[in-house]
Amino acid sequence: GKSSKSLFKIKNNFFKQNDNYLIKQSKKGTIYKSQPKRKKCKACDKKLYGKYFISHKIKYIECKICTHLNGIYEDSEAFNKKIYLDQKEISYSKNYHQKNLKDYSFRKNQIYKPKSIFLKKYFKRKKINLSKIQILDIGAGSGYFMSSLIDQGFKNLTGIELNKKQVDFGKAMLIKQKKYAKLIHVDYKNVFEYANLTKSNCITLIGVIEHLREPRRLFEIISANKNIKYLYFSVPIYSLSCLFESIFPNVFNRHLGGSHTHLFTEKSLKNFLGKFNFHTEEEWWFGLDFLDLYRSFYYEAGNKGNGALNKKLNEFKKIIDDLQIVIDKNKLSSEVHMICKKRS
Repeated sequence: GKSSKSLFKIKNNFFKQNDNYLIKQSKKGTIYKSQPKRKKCKACDKKLYGKYFISHKIKYIECKICTHLNGIYEDSEAFNKKIYLDQKEISYSKNYHQKNLKDYSFRKNQIYKPKSIFLKKYFKRKKINLSKIQILDIGAGSGYFMSSLIDQGFKNLTGIELNKKQVDFGKAMLIKQKKYAKLIHVDYKNVFEYANLTKSNCITLIGVIEHLREPRRLFEIISANKNIKYLYFSVPIYSLSCLFESIFPNVFNRHLGGSHTHLFTEKSLKNFLGKFNFHTEEEWWFGLDFLDLYRSFYYEAGNKGNGALNKKLNEFKKIIDDLQIVIDKNKLSSEVHMICKKRS
């Protein structure tokens, strides 16, 4: 579990600007629906078939073989370029841009500090000195996680990122903090080259795997690199949030849609990792499922001047974390963090 209190502030725009976010997400959906049909499961690479549902006018299939949730269209090279490389109508990097160092630090401490502490505690339990850990952070974005890792005592860090605007912003923020870790802008093909040639013994992929056009290719390379011993990642999960989003079509679909064209389940994730010789050592399950439900209620009822419903909605808000922890303990939440070790 994880408290949702700070996320109310960070995600506040989702409440105030629902319609604007929904329009942007619809544009991404239109781009997605123009792509070729997906023939194979993104996780197990088997022929894609199984039960399905429709959310925000897009069909999603639960793989009969591994239970991975797949959108019926490919996240093709053309799709990725339009979504991630700052086309005017999408502007992906704006999601991670802050006005100043104070706002940058707030986001870093609320979202990324717990992640860096989670990784640090793992190595402490294993009695591994942090000076022996070399990290390659793939999809480093604006350097939030790298900055937080430095705060926790990690010293040997390299981050690579496809979006140049995020890299430029991240470098500026790192310099303001007097942190001089390597944050490098790369092309898509260079991601695989870095993974192949790195001497780092730990790879981090925070909110990245679900965005990769070829995740299996990257993991084949990581698995083959003998220097890499540890893997730390987070991914969104096929969870209750998907249900809430599908029955509230007028509410911005934060979890499934846009650049999230497929989602893991616990089964599909463990199967995926096993194929590439990794086993899980630590798991941290938490989510925003009930925050998503609250947001949907807020938009559809509480935001329309219904005094009595507003009062009842506020009562629901007070117990969001209590409800969420039940989901988290049963590994049904919208997100999971895992630390894995390569089998020898």
